[in-house]
Amino acid sequence: MIPRGSRHYPILDLYRAIASFAVVLYHIAGSLEIAGMASHAYVAVDFFFLLSGFVIDRAYGARLEDPSYRLEFLLLRFVRLWPMIVLGTLVGAFVATGSLLRGHALDLSNMALVLAFGLLLLPFGRMPLTASIFPFDGPLWSLFYEVVANAAYGFAFRWLRIPVLSILVILCGGGLVVISLQQGDLELGARTGEISAGFLRVGFSFFAGVLMSRIGTAPTVSGRTAIISVAVLIAVLFVPLPLHPIYDIACVLVAFPLLIWRSAATAVPPGWRQACSFVGELSYPLYAVHYPITRVFFYFQNKLALGKTALAFSIVLEVITCLGAAYAATKFVDQPVRDWLGSWIERVRSPRTVPVTGSTWVAQVLPATTAAASAGKPELSGRE
Repeated sequence: MIPRGSRHYPILDLYRAIASFAVVLYHIAGSLEIAGMASHAYVAVDFFFLLSGFVIDRAYGARLEDPSYRLEFLLLRFVRLWPMIVLGTLVGAFVATGSLLRGHALDLSNMALVLAFGLLLLPFGRMPLTASIFPFDGPLWSLFYEVVANAAYGFAFRWLRIPVLSILVILCGGGLVVISLQQGDLELGARTGEISAGFLRVGFSFFAGVLMSRIGTAPTVSGRTAIISVAVLIAVLFVPLPLHPIYDIACVLVAFPLLIWRSAATAVPPGWRQACSFVGELSYPLYAVHYPITRVFFYFQNKLALGKTALAFSIVLEVITCLGAAYAATKFVDQPVRDWLGSWIERVRSPRTVPVTGSTWVAQVLPATTAAASAGKPELSGRE
């Protein structure tokens, strides 16, 4: 069993990278209406939430026993999440402006309002051409719920003991079953009118992760388990089965918690560790910035009416572009901004805390998700 206070789990870095990549392919396939290509990958957001709850509690739970640590915890989460939220929103706004200029009236006041809401991660911005609660960068919806869950976790920490967590998880899980059976799937929370469903999704998975942290996971196992568990996650996210709410429910309520419980303590092969860390670091920027890029590619793919070969080539180029953008965002925005913010906050930290510097302090578990989302995912070795 991993003791609480452990802060880095290489296998979880790889998990969130796989989940982020699945979300990218899901959005590409959805735009192009490619049936069977990552059609269930939207449940990767729930996986991000689960990872986030587990890792956050492992990293910060002991310190949150001291109520005075709450503000510092929230500052840590702000530093970890907001640089990519801002970048994703700005890139999305630029792409959306270009889209509107191609044939729609450009309402600058409305655009400015939507931009402000996006930068503040508030789901109240509206644009007439989309139902998304974050029109400029759709995947930010899961980060909104992530932030709410983080805040609830921090402020309600003293009450979040195993009995309360168990009741909360059961109630949210039951609500998810009901709403997914009614709607026909679990792809809920990203659009207007679905706020309550989004809270059920994050409520179950995030606090199930916290509960698993408190209860404990399976003992450390060999590297062979890492290979099997990675294969299982890929199969769950990419299986070409028809959409069905029972499959979503099984993934979120059963498969994902079992996967984390069984493999969180997996000792990855030594040759994997650096690669896990690298792809894990890219996962949150990839989740946060890929969506506007896919919008640009879709415009040209649709306008040029590409044949199968050309379309396949364009998809490969699209994926490479998203990965390149994530790397650039990590190297030139996410890490430098987090270092700067971390150094600034470090100067006003309480002297009771042992000092650490730069992104080592900020990321503690790197990175957080998500998201997740989102997805988110992000963060972490969870989205932390």
